[in-house]
Amino acid sequence: MANRKAPIAAAILCLCLVRAQCDAAASAGPSPEQEQEIQMLKSKVASLEDEISRRKEETSQLERVVRERTAQMAALVGELELLQKVNVADDESVMKANTNVDVLEKQIGRLGSDLEDQVRKGESLEARATEAEKNWHEFSHKLEHAEYINVEQRKKIQDLGDRLQSAQDKLSELEKEAKLNNEELAKVHGMWLPHWLAARVGRCQEVASAKWQVHGKPVLGPLMHKVAEKSTYAQRLVEPHLQKARNNWVPIAKRHLTSLRNTTTVYTSAVYRVCRDAIQPCIVKAQEFAGHYWQEYKTFSQPYISRIVTLSEPHLSRASVALEPYMKPVTSGWRSLVSLASEYHHGSSRKNKRRVDK
Repeated sequence: MANRKAPIAAAILCLCLVRAQCDAAASAGPSPEQEQEIQMLKSKVASLEDEISRRKEETSQLERVVRERTAQMAALVGELELLQKVNVADDESVMKANTNVDVLEKQIGRLGSDLEDQVRKGESLEARATEAEKNWHEFSHKLEHAEYINVEQRKKIQDLGDRLQSAQDKLSELEKEAKLNNEELAKVHGMWLPHWLAARVGRCQEVASAKWQVHGKPVLGPLMHKVAEKSTYAQRLVEPHLQKARNNWVPIAKRHLTSLRNTTTVYTSAVYRVCRDAIQPCIVKAQEFAGHYWQEYKTFSQPYISRIVTLSEPHLSRASVALEPYMKPVTSGWRSLVSLASEYHHGSSRKNKRRVDK
């Protein structure tokens, strides 16, 4: 009986240890998922403890019954021995005693089987407690790994915060430098455009605006109205002649120009090829002759040019800063002029190429 109680006591001790570890892990503050799993393990351990206590009570009850039956059997055996000593041959009492002995033996066998079932259940509970302890160890390892990852993430966040702080410090320094540069540029702009000149220009603009409002605008309005009337009248007079020219003269001029272009295209292409073949060798010789002198001139003038560029760079930078507000319309006009010239050049090149190909 003591050997059967030992596994149950070991299982109870193991469950107590598992429950203590679960309580310690719960106080460590795991994540919500791990806390939920730990709570589930705790509930399983509590149910196992309740079942073990219930089985223990049943086992103790069975042990009491076995002791009672054993005492009854001992009493019956004593009675039988007493009857045998006094040689009292009472067959009915013997049969009854034998019947009681058989019944008691059956009850003892049944109680023994029940006790064995309880022992097997205790062993299964011990196995389940071992499995729960194993799961608890696995969750403990997972919790330690999660805490390690959390510490690493905190370190990375701290490093990023330090980098962000250094970047903010550098940005503030750059803003201070930009502010100082703007102040210096404002001083330079004031040096190139003095206050008296700006005041003079503003005064001239005010005087010119007043003169325009008094003398120019009243005269220009009626003049533009008269010019519009005259242009409308002239357009009405010229419209029939223009229509006649578009209907009669323009087709004739197109036919003449087409025939002239067809007759001159062959001669133009031939003259172009002859001139190109004649001039190309001269150009090649001139390039070969001038290339050597150009390289010598470049080598000789390079130090002087570099020195001139180095000396003039501060002055050019100040001049560009001062002239920047006035260069925008000039730049836009120059860009439009370059675009128109490039379009005209490309159109002329395409026309010449088509003529040469023909």
